[in-house]
Amino acid sequence: MKAILSRTVWPACVSAISALLLLACPAAAQRDTVLTQSAEFEGVLRLFLRDASKLSSDAVIREQASEMTTIRYTTLPTRKVATIEPAMIEPARIHVDEKLTRLYRGYVKAGYGSYFTPLVDAYYTDGRSKKGEWGVHYQHLSSAGGVTPNDEDTIDDHFSDNKAELWGKYFLRKSMISGSASWERNMAHWYGFDNTQFNTTDARLAMDSLRQRVNTFGGTVGYTTFNRDSADYNYSFDLGFRGTADLYDGRETNIDFAARGSRLLKSELFGLEFGLNYNNFNFRGPDLDQEGAIAAGEGDIRARTWDNSVIRLVPTAQTVWRDLRAKVGMGFYLEGRADNPFHFYPLAEVSYNLFDGIVVPYAGVRGSTEPTTYLGLYRENPFVITFPELRNRNNKLELYGGVGGAISRAVSYHVGVNHHTWNNFAYFVNDSIYSVGNQFTVVYDDLRALNVHGELAVSGGQKWKANLRGDYFRYSTGREAQAWHQPGIKVTASGEYNLSDKFIAGIEVFYLGRRWARSNVEVDGLMAQADGTYHIELNAFADANLKVEYRYNKRLSGWVQLHNALASRYQRWNAFNNQRFLGLMGVTYAF
Repeated sequence: MKAILSRTVWPACVSAISALLLLACPAAAQRDTVLTQSAEFEGVLRLFLRDASKLSSDAVIREQASEMTTIRYTTLPTRKVATIEPAMIEPARIHVDEKLTRLYRGYVKAGYGSYFTPLVDAYYTDGRSKKGEWGVHYQHLSSAGGVTPNDEDTIDDHFSDNKAELWGKYFLRKSMISGSASWERNMAHWYGFDNTQFNTTDARLAMDSLRQRVNTFGGTVGYTTFNRDSADYNYSFDLGFRGTADLYDGRETNIDFAARGSRLLKSELFGLEFGLNYNNFNFRGPDLDQEGAIAAGEGDIRARTWDNSVIRLVPTAQTVWRDLRAKVGMGFYLEGRADNPFHFYPLAEVSYNLFDGIVVPYAGVRGSTEPTTYLGLYRENPFVITFPELRNRNNKLELYGGVGGAISRAVSYHVGVNHHTWNNFAYFVNDSIYSVGNQFTVVYDDLRALNVHGELAVSGGQKWKANLRGDYFRYSTGREAQAWHQPGIKVTASGEYNLSDKFIAGIEVFYLGRRWARSNVEVDGLMAQADGTYHIELNAFADANLKVEYRYNKRLSGWVQLHNALASRYQRWNAFNNQRFLGLMGVTYAF
């Protein structure tokens, strides 16, 4: 059918269309002309119908996703021209720690005060060294006295103290060798009597112008190891020698040796100490008993010798478990001259750390035997007689306990109680046989003492610091009526203030309560006791010392010291008055 349609219909159509165009052209050119034509076409027309192609479902719109092409830009490398515009930089604040204070090798402190009182304190050391170090130290203090209550020109009361020491240390790989040599000279007068009561022609007052001078030479040698390995032992050996001589042919020789060893096994530290103290005292005088009286048949004055020794052996063991510390042991002591030469003492101590050191309770028990020497009695009381009886002091039992700790970095405290039980405790009693009461003989008796004490320390860094301590004592004796010259209350306080590291001011205040003294010499206004002695109650007293130092620079400074600033008159030992006021001023130079 397609072929037929194309051959018959298509030419006729073309002809008709051409005729129409021809007719239309003049009509378009001349709109006023009217042309009427008619045409007839003859032919055979055959029409054919095709089946319709229909969709079997509704139309659905489908979107076609198109992906956009990524546009990339490229630039050609070109050199950038930079312009420099300087700007002001603010100054930086950098915290720089101060360099360590220079350690000077030595210093000299010299001053002068009232009562013709010169003071010298000099020190020098070689400085820091890995091999060792050595140093020398010298001190001098003397005074014209001026403390006698009546005629200051009649009774001499001046004193003088000198001390020099040379020491050294040599370091080995794991040990150290140390040694020292010392000299000490002390001079004092027995001015404790009333020159209106006694005739100065009395034989008891004609002993070398009533003065005593004691010279002491001594030295020490030591060896100590420092092994860090817990399997090794550590040792230390110390040997000391001392010789003392006075104006009255008194000679004392003392040798003290101590050997210690320790070893750490796991968390326990085991130790052992062995000690030997030998003392030989040669004097001229009578032989006295423990009550200070002349022994039977020994009243003549002649050269005598007293020797004594104390041997000790003390094993210990201590451990640390968390915040608990414990130490246990025992002490074995052997006396050379005693009715009961052997002594055994328990040793135990425990403490516990609570709240990082804020509260640290502790408790313990211990005991010991201590040799009594002539030099030891003289240092405690320079007015002791030249031939005292020497007996070892037996500290039978000491119980102690308390609580200490640090509340903060600035505040720490300590409160405790101690109970002592002594045999052969040395008391000083005014003598009446070989002096007029201006010397003290030694009386031995039992003593039980209860001590309750408390201490508070406050620190304001390098600016200021202060400390306060109080002690209360309660005594019980054997034969004696009182604990002679022992205070019932003792209070000490100290403080220091640093003002811009230029002015440093310090103060020390102490208070000593009432004490009892015994005199074998008649005392006006007192009645004699049944045994013919006199009991005197010494007044309580307070004393204060002040000091002010001005530091010109780190090497040079000037200072002023005031001793007994309250100018109070009191007696530490019965019949011996103190200096009421002493002012000193001087300079200190470091080099």
